[in-house]
Amino acid sequence: MKVFMVGGTGFLGWHGARELLARGHSVSTISLPPLPAAGLLPPEVSCTLGDAFAMEDGAMLDLLSGHEGFMYMAGLDDRSIVARPAYPRFRRANVDQCLRLVRLARQAGARRVVVCGSYFTWFDRQWPEMRLAQRHCYIRSRVEQREAVLAESRDGMETAMLELPYIFGTMPGRKPLWTFLVDMLARMGKTVWYPLKRGGTAMVTVSQVARAAAGALERAPGGRSWPIGGVNMPWSEFIPLVLERMGTGARAVHCPKPVFRMANLAMGLGHALQGRQGGLSMARLADLMYREAYLDPAPSMDALGYGPEDIHDAIRRTVDACLGHDGSAPEAR
Repeated sequence: MKVFMVGGTGFLGWHGARELLARGHSVSTISLPPLPAAGLLPPEVSCTLGDAFAMEDGAMLDLLSGHEGFMYMAGLDDRSIVARPAYPRFRRANVDQCLRLVRLARQAGARRVVVCGSYFTWFDRQWPEMRLAQRHCYIRSRVEQREAVLAESRDGMETAMLELPYIFGTMPGRKPLWTFLVDMLARMGKTVWYPLKRGGTAMVTVSQVARAAAGALERAPGGRSWPIGGVNMPWSEFIPLVLERMGTGARAVHCPKPVFRMANLAMGLGHALQGRQGGLSMARLADLMYREAYLDPAPSMDALGYGPEDIHDAIRRTVDACLGHDGSAPEAR
């Protein structure tokens, strides 16, 4: 299958392109200039320089022509802090541009579409009492993205959404987004306060995501979203693992929820004074962090054809990359 990928030089796309090539598919992508760092893309990947978001529809149609598959592995992450109000930025990246490109892919003849989203859309459906989409502009954008993309599964084109949790792994020339967490833990010194008695999350390796995305492209029925899980890990296991790899000798101590909430309120106030805002409401973040955001991975593993992997090793390698111990260069474009 000929596949066009938006985000092919990013973290998910870099791994996704290699998985598709290993399965015998051909891959094309678009990248912001200048050319990606030497060796970043395999020579088999056809890369066009340009901005998919700014490119006129006619030019994008020319690039998409002849591709049977389309993957959207881009978007604005929930950890992004942007100028207030944040919602329009998240809406543009995660909904408007995604939907525009999916519709252009349809016009160009694509029949299989996979879009990478967030597991928060799964929990928005499972935990209606939390009103996640109403309270967090990032989650609102992802819910709207899911609804819009699945509605395009018609007239000969099948669309699938991947609802992705915490993802660990590395790529050449780019420090992981998890550098923010490593830096934050380092600033706390020898005593790290974190929710340890309650709360945790589903986690996957980036290669599991790549295999799930390829499986969705090849076999997933249209109009469905798939929560992608691997391992469910409590914070009481995750944070000590990260600290051990950092090698600072710091110890983790349970942070009561009211204290955690006040610290985040202060952080949110600091963002507001700077005219900035995050995708997750700092006033409501404690409500998420003190819950078990766990997934049963078996249904998606069976349907999409990916299996278990060593998440502990992936976390260790991610921390090493955050610290620059693996030779990671500054982020490549």
